Amino acid sequence: MTRNTPTAAPPAAARFAAAPTAPRRRPAPGQYAVWAVIAMLTLAPLVPLVITSFLSKPYYLPGGVFSTDAYRQLFADAAFRRAAWNTVVFAVTATALAVLLGAAFAVLITRTNLPGRRPLGHALPAPLLIPPLGLIVGWESLYGPAGYLTQLWSKNLHLPAWNLTSLPGMSVLGAVVTLPIAYLTCKAVLDSADGTLEDAVRACGGGTLRVLTTATVPMLRTALLDSGLLIFTLCLEVLGIPLFLGRPANIQFIASYLYDTWSGSSLPDPPVVSAGAILLLVVASALLVVRGRLLRHSARYTSGTRATPPARPLDLGRWRIPAVVGMAGFVGLTCLIPLLGLVLMSSVTDLTTLVAPWHLWTAANWDQIWTDPTLHRSITDSLTVAAVGSAATVALVALATVIAHHSGFRLRRTLPALLVYPRATPGIVFGVGFFWLFLIVDWPGALLRNSLWGELLALSVRNMTLAYIVLAPALARISPELAKAAAASGASWWTTTRRVTLPLLRPALLSALVLMFVTLVSDYDPVVFLAKPGTELLGTTMLQTWSKGLPGPVAAMALVQVLLVAVALAAGLGWTLRKKGRHA
Repeated sequence: MTRNTPTAAPPAAARFAAAPTAPRRRPAPGQYAVWAVIAMLTLAPLVPLVITSFLSKPYYLPGGVFSTDAYRQLFADAAFRRAAWNTVVFAVTATALAVLLGAAFAVLITRTNLPGRRPLGHALPAPLLIPPLGLIVGWESLYGPAGYLTQLWSKNLHLPAWNLTSLPGMSVLGAVVTLPIAYLTCKAVLDSADGTLEDAVRACGGGTLRVLTTATVPMLRTALLDSGLLIFTLCLEVLGIPLFLGRPANIQFIASYLYDTWSGSSLPDPPVVSAGAILLLVVASALLVVRGRLLRHSARYTSGTRATPPARPLDLGRWRIPAVVGMAGFVGLTCLIPLLGLVLMSSVTDLTTLVAPWHLWTAANWDQIWTDPTLHRSITDSLTVAAVGSAATVALVALATVIAHHSGFRLRRTLPALLVYPRATPGIVFGVGFFWLFLIVDWPGALLRNSLWGELLALSVRNMTLAYIVLAPALARISPELAKAAAASGASWWTTTRRVTLPLLRPALLSALVLMFVTLVSDYDPVVFLAKPGTELLGTTMLQTWSKGLPGPVAAMALVQVLLVAVALAAGLGWTLRKKGRHA
C-alpha cells in the first residue's frame, strides 16, 4: 500500500461512483415495517432509562418528581469515583497491551518467515470463541491467588508470584480477551495491502527493522486507531472480570458497581443505577462519534493498484525460533492451559498442589448441574434462547441489511447506524433499559418482564450487530445487476429478495447464525437485571453460584458453554465443507 494524496476523479468516474448500487423502486410497506421494528428495538430501551434517571424515586413508587439527585448522589459517592478510576486504568492498560500485541502478531503472521504461521494464525482468535466467563474461571483456577500454578510457583518453587486480582493482573486478562480484535483488524489490513512499498525499501538496502518502521507499521495506523477505540469502549463495560477477580481485592469497576448497587440496595431498582447506566451510554456514544470522525478520511489513503504481497517475507533471522516459541507459549498460557484448568476444577473436590488431582477426582460437580433444578434449567434455557434468538435475529437483520444496501427505501441510510449502535452500547445499559421498558409498557411488557422471552429479546437486540457485520460484506459482493434483471422481468423487491438475494447469501446467513448462537450462549451482561427464578441462563447462574463459593459447579457449567460453542462451530464448519465438496 502506498500513501497517496487524494486526486480528483474524472467527471465520468465521479458520476459512476455516485451512481446507485441498487435499482430504485417504490418502497414496499414491509420495508417500513422492518425499519420500524429495528428502530424500536434499538432505541426503545434507552428512552425509559433516561426518564428514570431523572426521577427522585423509582418509577413504580408514587410521588416521584423530576430531579438530578441520582446524578449528584452518584458523583458524591467515593466508591463510584474509585470504580470509575479503576475502569479507566483497566481500559487504558488492557487496550495498550491488546493493540501492541495484536499488531505485533499480525505482522509476524502476515509479513515474516515465522515457522508455523498458519496454525498459529488460526489459534490467536481463540479468546473470541471461548465463552468469557469460562476463560475467566479457567484463569482464576490456575493463575488466581489460590490457583494451581500460582501455588506451584510461589509455595513449591519459592518464587515471587503474580497477583491476578490486582488492576495490572485483571488488565492482562482483559488484554487477552480483546487482543483478537486488534489482531484480526491489523491482519485484514496487511492481507489487503500492497507489498511493493516494502519491496522498494528492501531494494534500497533497508533491513527488516527499517522495512517495519518505514513501511509496514505506517500501514497499520488506521487499524490501530480503529481497534484501539473499539477495545477501549468494550473495556469500559466489563462485568465478569471485576465480579470474579476484583471482589477478593475490593476492586470495583463501573459495571460491577452498578450491579452490586442494584443487587444490594434496600430500595429495589434505585435511580442511581439508571444514572450510572446513562453515563456509560454517553461515554460509549462519544467514543463512537470520535472513532467515526477520526476514521472518516481513512479511505482516501489507499493504493491505486491491485494489492500484492511482498516479493518475499521479512527474514527474522536468529529470532525465528524465539518468536515462534513465544507466540506458541502465549497461546498455550492464555487459552489452552486455562481450558485444562477448567477441566480439572470441574472434576476435583479441590484443586491444590498438596494432593495430586487424580486423588481428588469426583463427579459431584457434574452431578449437581444435572440434579439441581436451577443449574439444569439454566442450560436448557440458554439452548432455547440461543436457538430461537439466533434464527429470529438473523432473519430480521438479513432483511434489514438488504433494505439498507439493495433497495430504494428512503430511510435505508439510517439502518446501518441502527444495526451497529446496540453493540457499541454497554450490555449492562441495555439490561437496565429493557427492565424499565418492560415495567413501564404494560403490554407486552407484563408478558416479557418475568419470562424467558424478555431475556431472549434483550440478548438478541444487543448482539444483532454481529449478524450485520457478517451479512453486509457478503451482500456487497452480490452484483445489483441481478436485482435489476429481476425487476426488468416484473419481479417485486420482495420476490427478488426471497428468490435471488437471500439464496445467494446462504453461506453468510449460516456464518451469522453460528456466530449469533455462540454469542447468545455465552453472553450475560444484558440479562443480569432481567433474570428471575425460573428464567435462569448459564451466565447469570454462574455469577450467582460463584458468589456462593461453589467454584466446582461453575467450572462444570463453563465447560458446558465451551462444549456448546464447539458443537456449533463444528456443525457450521461441517456444513461448509460439505457444500464445498459438492461444488468441487
